Amino acid sequence: MLFLAFFVLVPMALIVFYAFTNTDGHFTLANIQKFWIHPQAMNTFLYSVVVAVITTILCILIGYPAAFILSKMESRKAKLLVILFILPMWINFLIRTLATVALFDFFKIPLGEGALIFGMVYNFLPFMIYPIYNILQKTDQNLIEAAQDLGANPRQVFLKTIFPLSIPGITSGVIMVFMPVISTFAIAELLTINNIKLFGTTLQENIYNGTWNYGAALSLVMLIFIGVTVLFNGEGNSKAAEEGNLI
Repeated sequence: MLFLAFFVLVPMALIVFYAFTNTDGHFTLANIQKFWIHPQAMNTFLYSVVVAVITTILCILIGYPAAFILSKMESRKAKLLVILFILPMWINFLIRTLATVALFDFFKIPLGEGALIFGMVYNFLPFMIYPIYNILQKTDQNLIEAAQDLGANPRQVFLKTIFPLSIPGITSGVIMVFMPVISTFAIAELLTINNIKLFGTTLQENIYNGTWNYGAALSLVMLIFIGVTVLFNGEGNSKAAEEGNLI
């Protein structure tokens, strides 16, 4: 409780305080209003959401088949491959991103929006694979065998049994990919030569330039967006669990 109070509640209280005050410490709504009427900040936020959605979808399309194949493999081989997926996470993401930049330069591929999406997927793909793999690995095989005994073909077994039971893993992966992509800034700066700004970049620039109040307002907007998304995903998890119980 002390840890949460000092490292979570106090910082959040400071963000709220700075977001609703001016440089003199007086209450104001100007910082929040500035975000809504400032086209650059709003456009950057919307663009960051689009990048996060694209990255999340690509991670699902790549990560789910990979997790499904891993869940069907022998335990020892699967664990080895999972370690290989997670191994890059042991290296600082800035070093990994710089290595990606060097790779693009080596193959003479121009940096830009495509490089940004590639870098996002590369950095966050393991966060999608592992939760899905973890759920699929723990799936009760008796449910799959029961579906097969009742005449379900492989496609029906997957769509009616395996996929609904894996939704909590997908939801966890979405949260672990979607949220960090919106707030990150280093990957965008390095892989686009600072030509493309994400919401995290705007936030970082305001804090760096000393405009704490407006930076806190941007942080508050992002926190509210994250909170609403997590709440929505939490309700989705509950529904998925109910569907699993029905199955």
